[in-house]
Amino acid sequence: MNQTQAHIYISGALTGVENPLKLKAFYEAIGALCETMEFQVYVPHLKTDPINNPDVSARQVFETDKRQVSSSDLVIAYLGCPSFGVGMELAYAEIHNIPLILLYEKDKTISRFPRGIPTVIAEIKFSSDEDALARLQKILEQWSTENPTQPLSLPID
Repeated sequence: MNQTQAHIYISGALTGVENPLKLKAFYEAIGALCETMEFQVYVPHLKTDPINNPDVSARQVFETDKRQVSSSDLVIAYLGCPSFGVGMELAYAEIHNIPLILLYEKDKTISRFPRGIPTVIAEIKFSSDEDALARLQKILEQWSTENPTQPLSLPID
Protein backbone atom coordinates (compact mmCIF):
# COMPACT_ATOMS: atom_id res chain seq x y z
CA MET A 1 0.00 0.00 0.00
CA ASN A 2 1.19 3.50 -0.77
CA GLN A 3 1.06 5.05 2.70
CA THR A 4 1.01 8.63 1.45
CA GLN A 5 -2.31 7.85 -0.19
CA ALA A 6 -3.82 5.97 2.76
CA HIS A 7 -6.22 8.11 4.79
CA ILE A 8 -6.65 7.36 8.51
CA TYR A 9 -9.45 8.74 10.67
CA ILE A 10 -8.80 9.08 14.42
CA SER A 11 -11.98 8.53 16.44
CA GLY A 12 -12.38 9.32 20.13
CA ALA A 13 -14.74 10.90 22.64
CA LEU A 14 -14.64 14.68 23.06
CA THR A 15 -17.83 15.46 24.99
CA GLY A 16 -18.49 14.60 28.61
CA VAL A 17 -15.01 13.25 29.26
CA GLU A 18 -13.04 13.69 32.50
CA ASN A 19 -9.80 15.05 31.09
CA PRO A 20 -10.41 16.44 27.59
CA LEU A 21 -6.95 18.02 27.24
CA LYS A 22 -5.20 14.71 28.00
CA LEU A 23 -7.47 12.82 25.60
CA LYS A 24 -6.99 15.36 22.82
CA ALA A 25 -3.21 15.14 23.31
CA PHE A 26 -3.49 11.34 23.00
CA TYR A 27 -5.49 11.63 19.77
CA GLU A 28 -2.95 14.10 18.43
CA ALA A 29 -0.09 11.73 19.36
CA ILE A 30 -1.84 8.98 17.39
CA GLY A 31 -2.19 11.38 14.47
CA ALA A 32 1.46 12.40 14.72
CA LEU A 33 2.55 8.75 14.72
CA CYS A 34 0.48 8.14 11.59
CA GLU A 35 1.96 11.22 9.92
CA THR A 36 5.53 10.12 10.70
CA MET A 37 4.62 6.88 8.95
CA GLU A 38 3.52 9.00 5.96
CA PHE A 39 -0.22 8.42 6.23
CA GLN A 40 -2.76 11.17 5.64
CA VAL A 41 -4.59 11.72 8.93
CA TYR A 42 -7.81 13.38 10.02
CA VAL A 43 -8.09 14.21 13.73
CA PRO A 44 -11.63 15.62 14.12
CA HIS A 45 -11.12 17.92 17.09
CA LEU A 46 -8.45 19.85 15.21
CA LYS A 47 -11.23 21.07 12.89
CA THR A 48 -14.49 20.82 14.81
CA ASP A 49 -13.66 20.77 18.53
CA PRO A 50 -16.82 21.54 20.55
CA ILE A 51 -14.90 23.99 22.79
CA ASN A 52 -12.51 25.61 20.31
CA ASN A 53 -14.96 25.68 17.37
CA PRO A 54 -18.40 26.39 18.88
CA ASP A 55 -19.43 28.15 15.66
CA VAL A 56 -19.40 24.86 13.74
CA SER A 57 -22.98 23.56 13.75
CA ALA A 58 -23.98 20.07 14.78
CA ARG A 59 -25.03 19.37 11.17
CA GLN A 60 -21.63 20.54 9.86
CA VAL A 61 -19.84 18.27 12.34
CA PHE A 62 -22.02 15.33 11.32
CA GLU A 63 -21.53 15.88 7.58
CA THR A 64 -17.78 16.50 7.90
CA ASP A 65 -17.05 13.54 10.14
CA LYS A 66 -19.35 11.21 8.19
CA ARG A 67 -17.57 12.15 4.93
CA GLN A 68 -14.13 11.76 6.53
CA VAL A 69 -14.94 8.34 8.00
CA SER A 70 -16.61 7.10 4.82
CA SER A 71 -13.62 8.08 2.68
CA SER A 72 -10.98 6.65 5.03
CA ASP A 73 -8.87 3.59 4.41
CA LEU A 74 -8.63 2.87 8.15
CA VAL A 75 -10.26 4.11 11.35
CA ILE A 76 -8.41 4.09 14.65
CA ALA A 77 -10.88 4.38 17.54
CA TYR A 78 -10.23 5.00 21.22
CA LEU A 79 -12.96 3.22 23.20
CA GLY A 80 -11.86 4.08 26.75
CA CYS A 81 -14.68 6.66 27.15
CA PRO A 82 -18.25 5.95 26.07
CA SER A 83 -19.31 8.15 23.16
CA PHE A 84 -22.34 8.25 20.87
CA GLY A 85 -20.18 9.89 18.18
CA VAL A 86 -17.53 7.17 18.27
CA GLY A 87 -20.24 4.52 18.06
CA MET A 88 -21.69 6.17 14.98
CA GLU A 89 -18.24 6.50 13.39
CA LEU A 90 -17.63 2.79 13.97
CA ALA A 91 -20.96 1.98 12.32
CA TYR A 92 -20.18 4.14 9.28
CA ALA A 93 -16.79 2.44 8.97
CA GLU A 94 -18.37 -1.00 9.16
CA ILE A 95 -21.05 -0.11 6.61
CA HIS A 96 -18.31 0.98 4.19
CA ASN A 97 -16.15 -2.09 4.97
CA ILE A 98 -13.35 0.09 6.38
CA PRO A 99 -10.86 -1.68 8.66
CA LEU A 100 -10.91 -0.66 12.32
CA ILE A 101 -8.24 -0.65 15.02
CA LEU A 102 -9.67 -0.38 18.53
CA LEU A 103 -7.68 1.05 21.46
CA TYR A 104 -8.46 1.04 25.17
CA GLU A 105 -6.79 0.64 28.53
CA LYS A 106 -6.24 -2.88 29.91
CA ASP A 107 -8.32 -2.13 33.00
CA LYS A 108 -11.39 -0.97 31.05
CA THR A 109 -14.40 -3.14 30.29
CA ILE A 110 -15.53 -2.50 26.74
CA SER A 111 -18.84 -3.58 25.24
CA ARG A 112 -18.65 -6.66 23.05
CA PHE A 113 -20.74 -4.95 20.36
CA PRO A 114 -18.00 -2.66 18.93
CA ARG A 115 -15.37 -5.33 19.60
CA GLY A 116 -17.39 -7.73 17.45
CA ILE A 117 -17.59 -5.51 14.36
CA PRO A 118 -16.45 -7.69 11.43
CA THR A 119 -14.08 -5.02 10.07
CA VAL A 120 -12.01 -4.87 13.30
CA ILE A 121 -8.50 -5.93 12.28
CA ALA A 122 -6.79 -5.27 15.62
CA GLU A 123 -7.68 -4.58 19.22
CA ILE A 124 -5.04 -2.91 21.38
CA LYS A 125 -5.29 -3.14 25.16
CA PHE A 126 -2.65 -0.83 26.61
CA SER A 127 -1.19 0.22 29.96
CA SER A 128 0.00 3.75 29.02
CA ASP A 129 -0.16 6.16 26.11
CA GLU A 130 3.41 5.20 25.19
CA ASP A 131 2.48 1.51 25.24
CA ALA A 132 -0.53 2.23 23.02
CA LEU A 133 1.58 4.12 20.49
CA ALA A 134 4.26 1.41 20.38
CA ARG A 135 1.66 -1.31 19.82
CA LEU A 136 -0.15 0.82 17.26
CA GLN A 137 3.03 1.44 15.30
CA LYS A 138 3.62 -2.32 14.96
CA ILE A 139 0.08 -2.86 13.77
CA LEU A 140 0.24 0.02 11.30
CA GLU A 141 3.50 -1.34 9.89
CA GLN A 142 1.86 -4.71 9.33
CA TRP A 143 -1.34 -3.16 7.95
CA SER A 144 0.53 -0.96 5.48
CA THR A 145 2.47 -3.96 4.23
CA GLU A 146 -0.41 -6.41 4.02
CA ASN A 147 -3.43 -4.05 3.81
CA PRO A 148 -5.63 -6.69 5.42
CA THR A 149 -9.36 -6.60 5.77
CA GLN A 150 -9.18 -9.56 8.14
CA PRO A 151 -7.85 -9.50 11.73
CA LEU A 152 -4.10 -9.12 12.02
CA SER A 153 -2.07 -11.84 13.64
CA LEU A 154 -0.40 -9.62 16.26
CA PRO A 155 -1.18 -10.25 19.95
CA ILE A 156 -3.47 -7.67 21.57
CA ASP A 157 -2.19 -7.92 25.16
